[in-house]
Amino acid sequence: MDMMKAVVVDEFGGPEVLQFKDVPRPVPAPDEVLVKVQICGVCHLDLILRSGMRSRVRPPRILGHELAGDVIAVGAQVKDFMPGDRVTSFNFQACGKCDDCLRGRPSLCRQTHGDIGQTRNGGYAEYTTLLESNMVKIPEGMPYEHACFGACVFGPPYKAIRQIGRIQAGQTVVVTGASGGLGLAAIQIIKKLGAHCIAITSNESKVEPLKKVGAAEVIVSSDGMFGDEVRALTNNRGVDLVVELIGSPTFKGTLRSMAPGGRCAVIGELHGKPVEINLGLLIIKEFEFYGIQSANRVELQEILTFMHESQIEPVIWKSLPLSQAAEAHRLLADREALGRIVLVP
Repeated sequence: MDMMKAVVVDEFGGPEVLQFKDVPRPVPAPDEVLVKVQICGVCHLDLILRSGMRSRVRPPRILGHELAGDVIAVGAQVKDFMPGDRVTSFNFQACGKCDDCLRGRPSLCRQTHGDIGQTRNGGYAEYTTLLESNMVKIPEGMPYEHACFGACVFGPPYKAIRQIGRIQAGQTVVVTGASGGLGLAAIQIIKKLGAHCIAITSNESKVEPLKKVGAAEVIVSSDGMFGDEVRALTNNRGVDLVVELIGSPTFKGTLRSMAPGGRCAVIGELHGKPVEINLGLLIIKEFEFYGIQSANRVELQEILTFMHESQIEPVIWKSLPLSQAAEAHRLLADREALGRIVLVP
C-alpha cells in the first residue's frame, strides 16, 4: 500500500491533537480525481472543526478546504480533467439534482455529499481525492498560493461587492473585521474597482497595514459603534455597501453607516446573538440585507479569472511546512496575523 504524510485529527481538542504521520494514500473513486496538494490554506473554520464544535466531523479526519494542486490520476467516469491539470476546489459538495441546485443556488443544497475537510478528507496532506464536480482549473500562470484562496477567501467578498453590492468606481464601502483574510480580500477588490473603502478594525496596530493594502480610511473601534465616524467621513450620507464580516457585535455600527438604499452583505457572525432592527427604518431607507456563503463552481471560475486578470495577490502572512500545522493553528488563534497562513506539503 502506498503511503503519504498527512496531518490527522484523531480526537478533538487544542492544536496539539493535530498529528503529523504516515497514512495510506487515497485511491480515487470512479467520479473522483487524485490531487497532489501543492498548498493548503489554514482557515478559522479549521480551528472550530479541530475543537469539536461542529458535529459533522468524525475523527479520524484530515482538515483543509483551501487547497490547490495537480491532478495525478482520474477515476473511470471523470470527463473534464486529466493528469497534469492544475486545479483548486470549493468545499461544499451539492447534489446537483435538487430544486436549489437546479435554480443555480447549490450553496443552499440540503442533500449534500459532504464538505471537504469535514465529512471527507481535505488538503492537510500530500495527496487528496476530490469529486470532479468540486474542481475548477486554475488559470494559466496563476500561482497555486493565489488560487487556493479563490473560493473561501475571495469568494464571499467578491459576491458581496460585485453581485450584491454592484459596486462601481467612486462608490463607498465599509468593511468590518478588515484585518482578517476576507477583509483584506474585500479591500483589494474594492480598490481594483475604483471604489472607496472604509476599513473597520479593533486594533490600532493594523491601521497602516490596512492602508497599505488599499483602504482609503481606517476606523479603530473596539465597541462596534463606528457609525457616526463613517457618516462624518461621508458628509453624513453613509455608504453604498457594508461587507459585514463580524456580525452581531458590529451590527449597530453597520446600520448607522448605511446610506439610503444601502446594502448590507452579511458574511460572518462571530457571536451568534440576535440583533435588533427598526422595521420602520428599513422601510423608509429601503435598506437591503443579504446573507452570503462561499462560491460555487461557476462563481469560482469567474473569481479566479478576476483575481488573475486584476493581478490581485492574496496577503500571505506566513508559509509553514505541513509538519507545523499545529503551530499554524496556534498562530491563527492568537489573532495577530495580518493575512493568511499556508501549509506546504
